[in-house]
This record gives sequence, structure tokens and C-alpha cells, in this order.
Amino acid sequence: MAYPLIAPYNGASFTSTIHSDSYPFISKSNHRGHNVFITGGSRGIGRAIALSFAKAGAASIGLGDIVDDFGSLSQDVAAAARSAAVEPPKLVLTKLDVTKSASVSNAAELIKEEFNSRLDVIVNNAGFMTPALPVTESDEDTWWRTFEVNLKGVYLISKYFLPLLLDTNGGLKTLVNINSVASHNLRPMASAYGISKAAALRFTEFLLVEAADRGLLAYSVHPGGVLTELAEKGMPKETLAALGDTPEIAGDTVTWLTQERRDWLAGRYLSCTWDMEEILRRKEDIERGDLLKVRLIL
Repeated sequence: MAYPLIAPYNGASFTSTIHSDSYPFISKSNHRGHNVFITGGSRGIGRAIALSFAKAGAASIGLGDIVDDFGSLSQDVAAAARSAAVEPPKLVLTKLDVTKSASVSNAAELIKEEFNSRLDVIVNNAGFMTPALPVTESDEDTWWRTFEVNLKGVYLISKYFLPLLLDTNGGLKTLVNINSVASHNLRPMASAYGISKAAALRFTEFLLVEAADRGLLAYSVHPGGVLTELAEKGMPKETLAALGDTPEIAGDTVTWLTQERRDWLAGRYLSCTWDMEEILRRKEDIERGDLLKVRLIL
């Protein structure tokens, strides 16, 4: 007997219009005066998010990544800002291992100092994916590494960066946890990634239970099916052709979403491929049904 008998709905077609690249409604945002910190920011989706914030006029952007060399990122961020006729942001680059408490704590202290104790937006983007293997053929350390990065990493960034975020007077107090449609899927050879993202989805809501009364606003965001280095290494080769979304749709959606507080979307799961104009039109339905959250149906 095959399992599951009924394939779970992953929300891929929640809006009537689905996008694979940026579009006018989200392509121009305003983050003037805002300070942003992004993990996993040296390449792929994280890099696109950084460039989008630069185009939106962010005052300061901090990027933490495990790499030793950020390459041309400084020049690219400045060029992105100039292309939008805005002042290039102050850019702070730091080596960061999101699985290590000392590394995250040091990064938080650095950002606090460099940003003059102001932080508006955190984007938890760092991620890890195991090679596509059945559980019985997997390496246990690599399997568990997925949880170390995708869940413990989100926990540690929250632990050490949220105090700065929440203490910023007049700040956006916004946390974006980059999640994945994999948190809703059931497919073979993806247990570690899917479970870790599902756990992070719920963790986002637990953070709100603890800190919403202090102004925290948190979302879980699927960046789209982007052919990143992570996906190339971890996903079955036959599935890669389906990854046709651009990094820019993730960058522009996250930047658009966070340019103002949208408290009615707190704790909800959003996909960057969804049409954001339609999401706004469906505000009443989403609130009434408490949609876009993981719940037990009885």
C-alpha cells in the first residue's frame, strides 16, 4: 500500500496568480532608515534579499555567513542601491556559524555596536539539506546537521538577536524565518529537511506567544523553488528542473513584506510565489479562518 493515501496540500496554488519572478507590485519598497540583519547572506537567496533591501534604501545591512570570502558582495550591494538612486547602506559582513552559541553571540554584539543599538528586521535564511537518500542509507551526523542549522540556528539567532530587535524604539521588530514548502510535503528522501522546516514553522509561533506583547512580528516564508547550490546538492536530480523561480522574487517579496508592520499576518506561512496583491485582498478571509497556519483538523 502506498502512503499517504491522500497527498497533503502544500498551498502551492493558494492565490489564483502564481509568480516565478519579481513583478511591479513588490519590486519597489521603502526601507529608508531601517537596519537589517540576514543570515546565509553571501549567495543565492540571502544575497538576493540583501540586494533588494539595498535597492529599498535600507540604512544598514548586516550579513552573516559561514564562508570566509564574501566575494564582490560589497560592491554588488552598493551597485544595487545606486541603481535605485538611493544611498548605499552601511554594510557589515561577519563570519557566522549559526549552530555555535559563541559565534551567534559575538555577531549579535557586533551588530549592536555597528548599528548603534538599532535593528528593525532579522531574516533567518541560513539553511542546510542532506543528500537525497532513504533514512536507511543516510549518514546520521549529516541527517542531524540539518536540524542543527535549520532549527537550532533559528533558535540561536532568536535567542541572541531578539533582545536588540525588541529594544529598538520605534523599530519594525520584524523577524522573517525563511521556511520551505517542504514543511508541508511528504516525499521520500527528504525527512530531515521537511521535519526541520516544519519544526521551525511552529517555533515561529512559539516566539510570538512569548514576545508578541513586546511588539514582535514574525513570519515563515517559503522563498519559492529556486535552484540554489543547496538544492543542487540535496535534491534528487530529476526534481531540479521544477526549480524555475528566481532569487529576486524571494528578495523583493521579503523586502515588500517587511517595509511596514502587517500584524494580521503574524505567525502565518507565506510563499513568495503567491500574488501579494491578492493576499492583501483576502485579508478578511485569512483572518476569519485563521488561515496559513499548521493546525490539527478534527
